Amino acid sequence: MDASIQAHVEVDLNAIQANAASIKAHTGGQLVAVVKADAYGHGAIPVAEALRTIADMFAVATVAEAIELREAGIQEPILILFSPLPGFAEDIVAYRLTPAVDNFTLAQKLNKVVEDSKSRSQQASTEKVKVHVDVNTGINRCGIRYTEAAAFLKKLNTLPHLEVEGIFTHFATADEADKSFAHVQLNRFFSVLTNVPNVRIKHAANSAATLAIPESHLGTVRPGLSLYGIYPANEKPIPLQPALTWKARVGWIDFVQQGEGVSYGLTYHAPSRTRVAGIQVGFGDGYPRPLSGVGEVLIGGKRCPIIGLICMDIMVVQLESSDNVAVGDEVVLIGKQGSEEITIYEVANRANTIPYEILTSIAKRVNRIYS
Repeated sequence: MDASIQAHVEVDLNAIQANAASIKAHTGGQLVAVVKADAYGHGAIPVAEALRTIADMFAVATVAEAIELREAGIQEPILILFSPLPGFAEDIVAYRLTPAVDNFTLAQKLNKVVEDSKSRSQQASTEKVKVHVDVNTGINRCGIRYTEAAAFLKKLNTLPHLEVEGIFTHFATADEADKSFAHVQLNRFFSVLTNVPNVRIKHAANSAATLAIPESHLGTVRPGLSLYGIYPANEKPIPLQPALTWKARVGWIDFVQQGEGVSYGLTYHAPSRTRVAGIQVGFGDGYPRPLSGVGEVLIGGKRCPIIGLICMDIMVVQLESSDNVAVGDEVVLIGKQGSEEITIYEVANRANTIPYEILTSIAKRVNRIYS
């Protein structure tokens, strides 16, 4: 750990590659690697570069995320998982992106952009815009309703410059122990698929379904969280390697006298003379403020409780008087140190949230180091 680096995360790209290969071997089909939200905080460009020989397609949430990958030299197909606004049609065509489509307005706009481009060009292109139809089978946040999907697909087929390359759905409860509604959704999706035999790519399985619902694989899976070595639910049919370790440094050490308070609001008062350390990381770095007074970090292979309120840039932990801790020492927020480990699951549980939020909240100012 470089002495000049304060809070940072270490990302093991080899672990991400191994996870992707394990998932692909487990499912036996194509892999759409989800790298939205900066690859769940791991860094979209380095992760995409690491997965180019394994992933068949990448998936993001926005046009801007897709353009960032294109401009970084990623030439593989990029799926935008949520139907973009029609105003993005020109960028979608220019950057050869594959949007989800759940409304005809976007489809018409895409068709017109290609048509206008051909009319301006001396040499007409035969390339069509590939789209994936997003089918709402019960999540009720996006997509064309499954009962209307067949008619929608027929309408799309009237647009000469569009190719319906794929069709997909999003599960609402695949990560829960009770998979009954996931199977309801899957059956609804199957009812749509019977009417679209010529669509080449069909996908439904997020990480949870990839690991726990084999009948949802459909020849193509769409994992996100599991690529990064994190299980979305209790099912663990294949080994996954956590790829991210979050570290910081001790920036200050002192003793707090009995009865003195610590940090903003002085919500913590020392019951006796207490040795404390200031850690140079806070909620401005994405470390959850709800861990104030309940979280722990690792210093010298030992757990140290967080005391007082977590600040934007710093937090305070309790040391033992005998601890051999000095300014500049390594602090582990997520990961292993010696024989101890603080997992992403522990951090999320104590903060009353989910691993997704912890990872995607890690701020840009936290340096990423890749290996």
